[in-house]
Amino acid sequence: MDISRKTDYALRILSILVESDGALLSVRTAADQVDVPYSFARSIQHGLVQAGIIESLRGVHGGMRLKADPAKVTVKDIVEAVQGPLYFNDCTAPDGFCERMDSCCYHPLWNGLTALVASYLDSVTLEDVVKHRRFPAVESQFADREAFCSYAGCGTAWKLEQ
Repeated sequence: MDISRKTDYALRILSILVESDGALLSVRTAADQVDVPYSFARSIQHGLVQAGIIESLRGVHGGMRLKADPAKVTVKDIVEAVQGPLYFNDCTAPDGFCERMDSCCYHPLWNGLTALVASYLDSVTLEDVVKHRRFPAVESQFADREAFCSYAGCGTAWKLEQ
């Protein structure tokens, strides 16, 4: 998994919208302020509208603004809205499949990594980050080796060796 350039740009644009306190901003203005190519910003705007994070109003006095409450939108929500579900290996994708999933020693590792990163990104909202109010954290289960199989989906091989 990689945070794409598109996601990085979307986060930059959303930061400007949080700071604007509900004011309408043109896509061009926002793009210029955060150094994002205008055509790319238009594409990002479309995706964020579809995800219900921002709204767009057309016309001379139109623009975009946050639709969702930034105190309730997590960074994970934004990443997934822009680039799809989090996963670190094709076998851990929502529709991923591998014939060795139940016996592969690495499959639970990738599942665990996905759960860890999801927890981290879900622990902080857009407002938390932009306003420097709260820092990301992860649930305590990730520090407990005994809890690994509870979130990583260990296959038969792992369960037999415990």
